Amino acid sequence: MVRGVFIIVVIVIIAVVAVYVTFFYHPTCSSVECWDSKLRECSRATYVNNPADVTWEYTILGKAVDENEEERCEVRVLAMDIKRGLKKTEILEGKEMVCYLPLGIVTAPEGNPNICQGRLKEEMQGLIIQKLHEYIVQNLGEIGEDVTSIPGV
Repeated sequence: MVRGVFIIVVIVIIAVVAVYVTFFYHPTCSSVECWDSKLRECSRATYVNNPADVTWEYTILGKAVDENEEERCEVRVLAMDIKRGLKKTEILEGKEMVCYLPLGIVTAPEGNPNICQGRLKEEMQGLIIQKLHEYIVQNLGEIGEDVTSIPGV
């Protein structure tokens, strides 16, 4: 009786560990070489990229099929810490998006937001639109002169 309970407990523990390793565990890369290798293979991993302005956390979730039925590498991108920049960019902190990179390609996922979905992408686009609007308003006179000086207009 005790032996049977022990065997069941061991089997349950092994099953829980197997599920965790299979679905939730992502090995952590400590170097960019490790990350590039994992990204090229689309093998599950996590990497923290810590440049001067923003700390990014990348997590490879695995292969996925996009809306065009093409297989892609699904990567979650989290803006962990905004270290410098405009005060407005602080709204990006803690936001994330999921990007669908072409298989075998090693690139920074946040570099092409067109292949991403999520709150981080939306906030980034909002900041870009706001910056473009400010630029247009500041340069309205110059833009008007450029347009009216085109021959034939």
